[in-house]
Amino acid sequence: MFSELPVISKVLFVIFAAFLLQALGGYYQIKNYRKTVREIHKLGNVGIGQKKGKFFNGNIVMIAADGEGVIKGAMILDGISFLAKFHMVDEVFEKKLVGNSIYTFLEITDGFDKKTRKKYLGWVRALEALRMRLDADSEEEE
Repeated sequence: MFSELPVISKVLFVIFAAFLLQALGGYYQIKNYRKTVREIHKLGNVGIGQKKGKFFNGNIVMIAADGEGVIKGAMILDGISFLAKFHMVDEVFEKKLVGNSIYTFLEITDGFDKKTRKKYLGWVRALEALRMRLDADSEEEE
């Protein structure tokens, strides 16, 4: 039956099927994102950073820290398809994450040159988001 259809109909069918798969994949990726935010938020304040990639090198980073800025957990989504899932990260910049202060990592990222900063932009943005959140919390307490 499919072989009897004109070529244009086959092409439109393939395009529609690809569109449908992309939509379903996007739905499940958003569902996974929301679930991960809820999970990591249980660990403390959360900073989220994103690095958009041209094709394959994008990521989303989530870092949880307590009120003093001590990191309690970190997760990253890096992959090339909608099938990618968040996974825990134990270290970055050759330093253990959990138990260290975000301010230690911010000192490291402040020293990055432009190329290195771009490479770790998701991490930089997540750390800076946490710093802003913690600074805002400390101002409210005063």
